[in-house]
Amino acid sequence: MSKKARYVVGFGLVPVISLAEILFAQAEGGRWQPTEDPTLLWASRGGLVLMVIAAGLILFTLLLRKDRLMESASKWMLFLGLCILPLPVVILSGAIGMEGSKEVEFCHSCHLPMDPFVNDMQDPASENLAALHYKNRYMQNAHCWNCHSDYGIGGTVEAKTTGMLHMYKYTTDQLGIDFLPGAGWHAPIELYNPDGYNWTICLECHGDSAKFIQVEGAEEPGMDHVEEGVLEMIESGEATCTDCHGMAHPEREERSTK
Repeated sequence: MSKKARYVVGFGLVPVISLAEILFAQAEGGRWQPTEDPTLLWASRGGLVLMVIAAGLILFTLLLRKDRLMESASKWMLFLGLCILPLPVVILSGAIGMEGSKEVEFCHSCHLPMDPFVNDMQDPASENLAALHYKNRYMQNAHCWNCHSDYGIGGTVEAKTTGMLHMYKYTTDQLGIDFLPGAGWHAPIELYNPDGYNWTICLECHGDSAKFIQVEGAEEPGMDHVEEGVLEMIESGEATCTDCHGMAHPEREERSTK
């Protein structure tokens, strides 16, 4: 093997070894880990494999075939590495990013505005609604997303659009950019919806629960919200869940400060 070939092989082993560590890494013991979504898991692995193949084709062609770049085989290898293989990588990365933006860690990445909300939600001693849902795992994941995005395709599009606006405001504030329209944010943060929170989102999970409709024979039946007219009042906007169940997040004066 020539010196040039050994150099390429040695250089190429670095991403291959790193890729193998990522693909076959095992979760640390000592604590139960939620099951990963197999679709996202294999999408991320597939994207990494395609990236390595694309990079390998480009390096191989430019370093080992640099004297034959005008040959058909060289052109096809560069075309695959630069134009074809990156396309599924971009699609897979976009899909993974979209799903990842639903997780608490993503929401918490904007530390200044979100710290009070996420810290309170993850506080085992907190009795606010968000904390009760989080520590009792009434939802298994995407805890912020499930309560702050409406259902269906329209709800998803609206939530993603609003999320992009959040990122724009936070980024421009962090960079000190104040001359762009809508740049920056002001504490404490509040809902964009002038009519307040859409409490019917809660009914998507709680509307048929035993405690909500007081199912006969249930171990811990609650008030029959349907018979008492609570369901109708929530749907019409006359009542909210926090009228009886306390705050969802910290009080206004405890929220985000700069």
